Amino acid sequence: MKVTIDSDVLAYAFIEPSKNLYKDKYEEFKTLHIKADNLFKDVILGKHELIIPSTVLIEVPIVISRAAGTKAAKAVYENIIKHTAEILYLNERFTSYCMENGIKTHLSGFDTVVFACALQANSTLITNDRRFFRNVEEYHPELKVYFLREMDMNELR
Repeated sequence: MKVTIDSDVLAYAFIEPSKNLYKDKYEEFKTLHIKADNLFKDVILGKHELIIPSTVLIEVPIVISRAAGTKAAKAVYENIIKHTAEILYLNERFTSYCMENGIKTHLSGFDTVVFACALQANSTLITNDRRFFRNVEEYHPELKVYFLREMDMNELR
């Protein structure tokens, strides 16, 4: 199955929460980490074909660098590249495609790029951004979209 995974989900996959930092929300973040980590492991095992826009490839390592430093960010970048079947880069054609489809969906900039990637690749979109999830669900019911927080991991198997 082709999947497009939003930046927030991939960040959860690579950052394991600590009890000291997250305190009250530790259990919630731990559950999200486990789901995202299992999802990325399924990509590594070849159960899913990962297709992402270059914006995701930029965003995730930047988030990782803030949490774990430059060395970890570079390792995550290499890990994502190694296991991604296709990366859609912003060129004139894809930018126009993003803009045209983004207008219809009322999304923010990077969300529009992730959405357009999933739409163009005809892949399943997975996000943990509630607004993003709801907008795609409302305006593009033809696109399969999952909200990580409420997702049953067996649905993708």
